[in-house]
Amino acid sequence: MRILVVYTHPFAGSLAHAALERVLKGLEEGRHEVKIIDLYAEAFDPVLREAEWHDYSADPMKIARGAMRAHVERLEWAEGLVFVHPTWTFGLPAMLKGWLDRVLLPGVSFELPEEGSKAVRSRLRGIKLVGLVTTTGSPWWVMLLAGSPGKKTLMRSIRLGFALRCQRVHVCLHAVDTCSHEKRVAFLKRVERRFSSVR
Repeated sequence: MRILVVYTHPFAGSLAHAALERVLKGLEEGRHEVKIIDLYAEAFDPVLREAEWHDYSADPMKIARGAMRAHVERLEWAEGLVFVHPTWTFGLPAMLKGWLDRVLLPGVSFELPEEGSKAVRSRLRGIKLVGLVTTTGSPWWVMLLAGSPGKKTLMRSIRLGFALRCQRVHVCLHAVDTCSHEKRVAFLKRVERRFSSVR
């Protein structure tokens, strides 16, 4: 499978980066073809500016062929999407949220409804895998009470536009700031194991 991994963390010595390495190792064991977008390393600009906002409705392909071309091409190439990032303020890092806003464009990831219709049509039905690897500072029960908005955005809302039988892989380490070294090691092993079993 052709898998695009979208990685979001500013520090190469982070647990998130170690998790990224385990994702890649697992996917390599499964003989998948992988491309990576490292948003911080690429100095991705997450800000949707006014001119681009106007083009979003009027001429989204201008964005897709222009500023976001490299990202759109990798998205269109992919049969699977894996997101690796920390959970900050109960949700997605702003860098990743900006990527979603700027890359999941009309004409790229969906078609806006035609006059008289209410249905948005997906253009990402070829995505057969969605994965999420994340850590949280909060314990699991706090995330449950908060509603896990980041997880829901990626694993539920956006996934609605993917293949009907889209595989889901979710690995999370809660209370990362206070957990033991052994729990971190077990988390990394679980990440590799889960992604090596992707078919």
